Amino acid sequence: MKKIAYVTTGKSSQLISYWDFAHYLDQFIYADDLPNVDLNQFEAVILSCGCPSDRLLPYKQQLNDYVRNGGFLLIFAHDKVDQLLDVVTIECVDSNTKDWLWWTKPGGKIELYVPDQLRHSFYDYVKPENLHWHWHGAIKGNHSGTTLLAVEGKDEAIIVDFRDLEGGGRVFVTTLDPHSHNGQRFMPVTTRLLKLFYPWINNELGIDRNQISPFKVAYLQTTGLDSEDTPSYLAPTFEGTNGRIEYYGVRPIPDEVWDCDIIYIPSISDQIYMQKYTDRMMEYIKNGGQLILNIEVAVCWLPFLKHFQTVPPVPYTNLKVRVENDPFEFFKNMPDDFDGWDGIIGQYARGFTTLPEHALRLTSIGSDGAKHAADYIWQYPTLDGSGGKVFVHNGDNMVRYPDHGEHQECLVRDICVGLIKYRRAVVPFAGVQSK
Repeated sequence: MKKIAYVTTGKSSQLISYWDFAHYLDQFIYADDLPNVDLNQFEAVILSCGCPSDRLLPYKQQLNDYVRNGGFLLIFAHDKVDQLLDVVTIECVDSNTKDWLWWTKPGGKIELYVPDQLRHSFYDYVKPENLHWHWHGAIKGNHSGTTLLAVEGKDEAIIVDFRDLEGGGRVFVTTLDPHSHNGQRFMPVTTRLLKLFYPWINNELGIDRNQISPFKVAYLQTTGLDSEDTPSYLAPTFEGTNGRIEYYGVRPIPDEVWDCDIIYIPSISDQIYMQKYTDRMMEYIKNGGQLILNIEVAVCWLPFLKHFQTVPPVPYTNLKVRVENDPFEFFKNMPDDFDGWDGIIGQYARGFTTLPEHALRLTSIGSDGAKHAADYIWQYPTLDGSGGKVFVHNGDNMVRYPDHGEHQECLVRDICVGLIKYRRAVVPFAGVQSK
């Protein structure tokens, strides 16, 4: 499996940008840990914007050897990149835009351009205007690579791609700093660039993030009702998804449940009894396990849960559930009236819970404009985003929704597929980038 690594020196903007785009990445590497990492396992290694030179220069040989062994090194806005690299020869010069406020003036123009006749896959994804902001130095034009972005009237490059190097390696260097500004939530153009850059680099490497790895769902039989504990229509919805579902009792929960990718708990369960499994469940989630929890919370048997609250049933429309955020494509196949049962709303959910810290509201219930979460997603907090996710549904057992249409009874299937497909994505940052 091809993988992409992201190297950070711990700056907040680097971390936030990693969390934003973690779905497109496979490994978080803290620069100080580089000596303990075999870079040859990665198809590409990205050095994020503004890594201080004294933090990377000690690993100069390791980074250059990685390229000589066939690796693809991508470097953003490194102040001494000419000293860091010896696998290619470049000369850095002081350079910046003549007027960084060009964009505030009528007819303003930045002096950057894409060389004529250039044909490069980068521009199959990125538009030149996505690259228009100030830069941090430049690379003299006497290099041996391909200039992707240059400065007008000067022999200077802002983006250079060195392909087919010794050992089959490749180096992509830019003096632009999109991760810095995106992570600071400043200059939207930089966010637009990264939204295009990450799909490009994945495509360039032949990585398809839409492929779903085989996965297993453990459905816990908590209700004592055959129709709820073993719904006959659920397993067939997983055909063709690479996933399968198996059913398990809960007194006790068998050991093999904890080896499953996803655990599903129906809406009827003994919340007092489940307290026995608080620590085990949190350890499962911490280690990357995914949980789908249908619950009207009376006992906060997981530490992030909040007590259930109802919405006023008057007016009747207060019971309508509306999709607000869907970065993981849970609701992509759902009709607008997916929450109805025989056309009547109020069965899917009748209430909400307040959001725990860092959770993302997926659906809302209540009067127009209400921010009450009928469904939300929470993730176990880890620096590298590897913690598992929990989909919390404040209502009925979702296995029966929607009750009509092309994707009848497929909501649970789509939630499971989304959890696996976006396993690397980080909550709530993925919601920011889905806008």
